[in-house]
Amino acid sequence: MGLQTWTEILSRITSQDAEDLEDLIAERFPRSEALGGDVFPEPVAVLRREAQMQDPATVCVGLRVLEQMPDVADRAMRLASFALERQVEIVILSHCDRSGFERFGFRVELVKGDTEAARAACEEQICRMWNIDLVL
Repeated sequence: MGLQTWTEILSRITSQDAEDLEDLIAERFPRSEALGGDVFPEPVAVLRREAQMQDPATVCVGLRVLEQMPDVADRAMRLASFALERQVEIVILSHCDRSGFERFGFRVELVKGDTEAARAACEEQICRMWNIDLVL
């Protein structure tokens, strides 16, 4: 991401969050009961990894999020400061539908699978794609 992107992320971090509208829209737009069963539109463009990380020597750190954290703003501030100071990239490996880091602009990859082995394989594939050196 780089200096400008991490500075922008730091400026967006606040403890206030948008109101959850899921219950209000559920009647009109029901969600699928099966994980990953919702229909999403095809993306207009795909941002390739090389566009994000210009330098192949960039160190990438993953943060495993198993459930939404109540102190996500504090964690986001610490992560963005760490990334800026150490010049590393941060990728959130989210095992839940909404990690909370999305609203600040972090790269969030969703880890899915019906079994623990499937989730581990999914996380491993994401780590290979982003060349993640360390998962916290």
